[in-house]
Amino acid sequence: MQLSRCLFVTLALTSAPLLAEPVTRTANFDPTAGPNQYTVNFPPELSGEQIFLPIVGGSFTLETDAELGTSRLVSWQQDISPISIFGMSTGPITVTMSEDEGSEGTFNPEDSTFSATATFLISFDDTELRQIGFMSPVALQGTEQGTISGVGSIGSIYMYLSGQGTFAGGFFSYTCRTTARFEYLLAENQAQPGDANHDRAFDLSDAVSILSTLFGGDTLECPEAGKVNSDDVTDVSDAVYLLNYLFSGGPEPVGEPVTCN
Repeated sequence: MQLSRCLFVTLALTSAPLLAEPVTRTANFDPTAGPNQYTVNFPPELSGEQIFLPIVGGSFTLETDAELGTSRLVSWQQDISPISIFGMSTGPITVTMSEDEGSEGTFNPEDSTFSATATFLISFDDTELRQIGFMSPVALQGTEQGTISGVGSIGSIYMYLSGQGTFAGGFFSYTCRTTARFEYLLAENQAQPGDANHDRAFDLSDAVSILSTLFGGDTLECPEAGKVNSDDVTDVSDAVYLLNYLFSGGPEPVGEPVTCN
């Protein structure tokens, strides 16, 4: 049985001529944001079963350094629903990081991608499974590759992992597709420029809220957040700026929060 890792990082900030400071972010695994599961494939000699392991919670923290081009996993916990393997229950599964081994990896600020390696400990109830050689915890070393999409405290990290494990003298393959959301740390009366309707996300509804305020007489939930392009006024250009960011790869809104009152 094998599970592993999925990690997170942030867009790097540079402040020439000074060196950029390392950036640390925490992300929460969120099944509502996208795929969050492992797929394990056993070969025919090991039953030929395909098992899905749904990730239902947990979080991780990743530090990235744009100047050095490095990343490292600071902490990790992943919660997986109980599954049945060959008719035997695992109970709840937890994946944590081995603090003794540490973590290291690379970070590319040009496209906000990272690759981080660590040793992970997979813990489960082995009362039934130990009779077929499946004992907890299982230690695995893996490398998570991911892409960060977002600004400041709003965004998602999309990750992919594939590998191979051993069981009962044979090999099985596994893949992991995981999505996590940035931990939202802003106060109730704060929002990021672009989050005009103050729902802690950037999407089409923010642009619609801006246009509804300009032409429909509505009031923005957070008026200051409607100033997306930083020209200190809310107009059509702010809606266009946000749509360009969301759908055409345009420049991102400012990551510094504003006060909504």
